[in-house]
Amino acid sequence: MRCPMRVKTSLFLLLFINVLILSAQRKKDQDTSAVIVQPGRIEFNLYDFSMQYDIVNGEDNGLLVYLETEDRTDHGYNWTFNLLDTALNQVWTRIFPIPFDSYLTGTEYHDGKYYLLYNASRYRNEDLLLLELDAETGNIQMIEINTVFPIQLTFFEVIDDNILLSGYTNFRPVLLTFNLNVQKPRVVPGFYDNKSDIIDIVIDDEAHMFTVVQSEKMRNNHYTMRAKTFTSEGDLIQNNIIEPGEKKNLVDGASTSFYGGFQYIAGTFSKKPSQYSRGLYLTKFVNGRQQFTKYHYYADLTNFFGYMNSRREQRIKDRIERKKEKGKKPKFSYRLLVHDIIQRDGEYLMIAEAYYPRYSSYSSPGTYGTGAYGGYNSYNPSFMGYKYTHAIIVAFDRNGNIIWDNSFGVDGVETYSLEENVAVNHTNDKTVLMYLDENTIRSKIVKGNEVYEGKTFNPVRLTYQSDEIKSKDPEIEGLKNWYGNVMYAYGEQRIQNDQGEGGRTSRRVFYINKITYNLQEETN
Repeated sequence: MRCPMRVKTSLFLLLFINVLILSAQRKKDQDTSAVIVQPGRIEFNLYDFSMQYDIVNGEDNGLLVYLETEDRTDHGYNWTFNLLDTALNQVWTRIFPIPFDSYLTGTEYHDGKYYLLYNASRYRNEDLLLLELDAETGNIQMIEINTVFPIQLTFFEVIDDNILLSGYTNFRPVLLTFNLNVQKPRVVPGFYDNKSDIIDIVIDDEAHMFTVVQSEKMRNNHYTMRAKTFTSEGDLIQNNIIEPGEKKNLVDGASTSFYGGFQYIAGTFSKKPSQYSRGLYLTKFVNGRQQFTKYHYYADLTNFFGYMNSRREQRIKDRIERKKEKGKKPKFSYRLLVHDIIQRDGEYLMIAEAYYPRYSSYSSPGTYGTGAYGGYNSYNPSFMGYKYTHAIIVAFDRNGNIIWDNSFGVDGVETYSLEENVAVNHTNDKTVLMYLDENTIRSKIVKGNEVYEGKTFNPVRLTYQSDEIKSKDPEIEGLKNWYGNVMYAYGEQRIQNDQGEGGRTSRRVFYINKITYNLQEETN
């Protein structure tokens, strides 16, 4: 009769120890940042579930918060536009009717003006409406644009006095410029073919140029990257195409600005045509000539697996070493969403987010998605969205060598379209990474290969001390770079306040929180 008692006692002790470990781990995981501050917040009341606010980032000119209302006029539904300054004070409010049949397709900010682009009709993709709002005066101008032929838009940018419109017509890529003074469209030649896709447009306002990054199919059915640089009017300056080598396939890429004949393209590569990549590459062009392309496998990075717990990370590193000792190259396959390249003090920083598509169990992945190997594919009802695992940041030198790398775990983020979730900012030799999930600001600060401040969890600051979040919408929240070392978080919340602070006990709001950090302070 004693043995069962000893077993029960042992089980109880084991359970108790596990509870203590989990409690300690949870306490550690919930550490708050010592350097992140939320100095401002503004709320917009939501009176019904059809209301949905959104934001156009105006950098140091503030934020434009807009809302389509159900108020009808003879000219369409009224849209409300609120300009906020950098302290989140309301500067002006404007109400403007948008025609009934139109729908918003893109937003931009450029040189003190906010732009909203609408399709004028759900049945005619060649008719567009451009709304221009002056940040200083609040004046609104509506401009009609006809592209002559229908376009399914994928990119909308503004440079100087020109609008850039990119998309697909007859399932082939096309690029147009529209001069705001002359108000005439112009087709930029060299894009209308069935072997390439436009994957990014990089604007250089200071140089009055833009670069179009294309994924292009080669004769061996592998893919490479091409970067075409133009004047703001659409005249070709440089045309650089990467020669990747016979056994390399370039999955995607991002380009630096074209400056003094120099241009870098960085991205991910695989061995065969696939969206799953094996590592990173960096290519340098000088006056149109390819100087080098250097490849770095994920197994060669110092901190690529640093987002994992220490035990799992060490197991993978041990496996890598065992394979290297046998003369074998460790292979890891990931899908990465590549951000723009950031130039800083002789370094070229590449940021990317690892993700994988999720499907219901009764169907195979099929061909859902867009990009170099998809283009326009049919809808797959089994697709359940993209799940993100971690972000990486890699610093290259001018010769394509890796100076340092680091990673940042991304937990619980799922989206139905590929989008950047992690905001990255820099101060001197430190890099700040942040994202928002479940009303919590998750952050990490690195200094090269080292961790300056580990992963932290800062709840989104509420307006009143007695506020309590009762529900939130995980589909409507995010965190973006704003200006300098300032970011902003936004989302929807239903808040309960039993003390009646603010005049109500319950309210549903769209909020914006200002976020700053001070790296001069000592961390925990």
